[in-house]
Amino acid sequence: MIKRYGTRARLKVEDLGASALADRFGVDKYPAIFVDEALVARPEDFYAWGGPETGRYLPWNEVASRRRFQNDLQRMIDIRLSGGNVPSVKVSATGPVERSLPSTTLVDLQGKRFTLAQLRGKPTIVEFWATWCPPCLDSLKQMKKLDTSKANIVAIAIESDRKQVDALINSIKPPARVVMGDDAIRKAFDGPPAVPTLLLADKNGKIVRVFYGAPPDMHQQIDRALEQLAADS
Repeated sequence: MIKRYGTRARLKVEDLGASALADRFGVDKYPAIFVDEALVARPEDFYAWGGPETGRYLPWNEVASRRRFQNDLQRMIDIRLSGGNVPSVKVSATGPVERSLPSTTLVDLQGKRFTLAQLRGKPTIVEFWATWCPPCLDSLKQMKKLDTSKANIVAIAIESDRKQVDALINSIKPPARVVMGDDAIRKAFDGPPAVPTLLLADKNGKIVRVFYGAPPDMHQQIDRALEQLAADS
């Protein structure tokens, strides 16, 4: 859509952890949309994130919702280009919603059924990934550096062909239980909005960290978080 404006508008993508605008507005989830310095769409507009499904563009997987967002965004860009001011939406002041790993049943590539509740007793890492996503593959490779005695690891493949998943897993051999994700699994996790998305839960299944994308030091951050969880237990 931005292309229609030529040189009058440009698209800038920022990592959540490195966005001054996100910090200014107190945005701690993904995605957030800005027109210049105005926050025009909040993360909750696209995904429920464990709260009520009241977002303007829910359900996001429906074409009508995406078109509604495109129309709204185009209207706000037009206002800005004509010299008008675009007001910022308010960020929810209720604070983060405490979330736990869902109790949905998963099936790994070997056909074994399990639930995340069965993995309680030590921290659990759940990563959503896709075969077409280079950062996802880098993250799966980095998993080999994690101490699996300290955490369970579950890798959920979405939007991916089973044959390609098998080939990549056989090649990379991550220390994880690999699951083919579907719409029901994605809904149970309130998304995720992008891949890779990695969830870290404590030994009781409470989600304590969420990583979006694949920052270079992500697995070092996970190691430190696991050490802190061990110290707190």
